[in-house]
Amino acid sequence: MFFGFGLKSSILLIFFFHGIVFSFLLFKKGIQNDAPSSKWLSLFVLLCTLYITPFMLGYAGWYSKNVYREILFFTPFQQLFLIGPVLFFYTQSLLNASFKITKRDYIHFAPAFLYLGYSLVVFIVDTFIVSEFYFYADGRDKDFDVWYQVAGLLSMILYLVLSLRFYANYKKVAFETVSFADSILFKWLKHFFIVFLFILLLRILFFILNPEWGEFGRKFWYYLCFSILYYYIALSGYANTVKATIPINETPAPKKEPEITIDPNAFKAFISIKLF
Repeated sequence: MFFGFGLKSSILLIFFFHGIVFSFLLFKKGIQNDAPSSKWLSLFVLLCTLYITPFMLGYAGWYSKNVYREILFFTPFQQLFLIGPVLFFYTQSLLNASFKITKRDYIHFAPAFLYLGYSLVVFIVDTFIVSEFYFYADGRDKDFDVWYQVAGLLSMILYLVLSLRFYANYKKVAFETVSFADSILFKWLKHFFIVFLFILLLRILFFILNPEWGEFGRKFWYYLCFSILYYYIALSGYANTVKATIPINETPAPKKEPEITIDPNAFKAFISIKLF
């Protein structure tokens, strides 16, 4: 397999390799310890790893080779509509011991599925229906279209807000219920939110400095900073795997917004937070 080992491609390759390893280790740990949060974090790390893949391979010369270029064109590596929902469900699974994804929750994945469908249509038309590229006549990767990058950024901001709101509601209920709330509010999750916020601010900054996301230009520094931040999430998340033991139920009242409440019976025995 062709891979041009330059300084930029080699640096991103290191983060790519470690991202794949930590994604596997987190998923394995989630199975062994029955910790859904580890599985969600595993998926988050995998999505971040795939996110840097086009530029890693681009710096390795793939966009200059016909077959390799088509792999980059037709494979939607950057799943921007999926990162936000995964963050949201990771937050819920971390704080809520009884969290289980329901059928109505799948609506959060609808934009990601629609983009996958769009990518499939592009692949079928340009590969099997027309003799020459139609969608890719301009020779630019669709993952870097401005509309998709902006929409993906807005999606991640929205889900960060939803995650912070869920965390704030949990914090309020916890302080009203027990005196040792500080031990329940996971410091790791605070750090996770801060790092993710830095990632979004970084995206906004580089989008302003160099809005042409299909051009390599100064994007290496963005992808390098992004890689360092998500590597911190992967490493710290694996070293401090938290397993929630407090069941939280969302019980919506008529004509009111859903409120997060903690089952009082859960506090009759013993509440513990385990760090693995």
